[in-house]
Amino acid sequence: MDKGIWVTGTGQATGARDECVITVGSQAREPSAAAALAASSASLEQMRGVLLDAGLPPSALATSAVSLNPVYDDFPTVAGFSAEVRLTATTRDIAAVGQLLSAVVAAGGDAARVHEVSFRHGDASGLMAAARAAAWADARARATQLAELAGRELGDVLAIDETVTRPRPSGPMRVAAAADPGAAGVMSLDAGEGVVVVTLTAGWSLR
Repeated sequence: MDKGIWVTGTGQATGARDECVITVGSQAREPSAAAALAASSASLEQMRGVLLDAGLPPSALATSAVSLNPVYDDFPTVAGFSAEVRLTATTRDIAAVGQLLSAVVAAGGDAARVHEVSFRHGDASGLMAAARAAAWADARARATQLAELAGRELGDVLAIDETVTRPRPSGPMRVAAAADPGAAGVMSLDAGEGVVVVTLTAGWSLR
């Protein structure tokens, strides 16, 4: 029985990342659990205020973690409590991320923490469509060549299986002091480009 021909094609599309996700937090240590949580929450509220004042809608903010733990000097003697609240914010104003993050940290004071800054595509559908088209062209070209080598022609498409991957950046994101001395403390952040890779495994009958 003629089982046809099966090949795998790969295509990719590259585009500038246009969305940034930052995770910040506020950590405080106090003699009591209630005081530690209150201090951490108060600091984070100041940081949250900066994000809202910058134009981010409340829907772009989400509490991502809350922790409260005892601090021991000599176990099991409790010397105090450490509390931390984390907030994740999403913005599409890439050019202002460095300035925004610096302002957020300043508002939080010594309790402020920066846990993660990552860039991504807000809508990767266009890149996926382009990568998919490239993968299909690659798969069909491979199948056509193999069929010709075998003295046959491609028939109907039997099946198509798709795999989509988004590789991480090859290097770390740059975080550095701004070149402008008048903007001391403002970080320079590079969003870079992201790649979407589509792999198609397709089968054709032969005639």
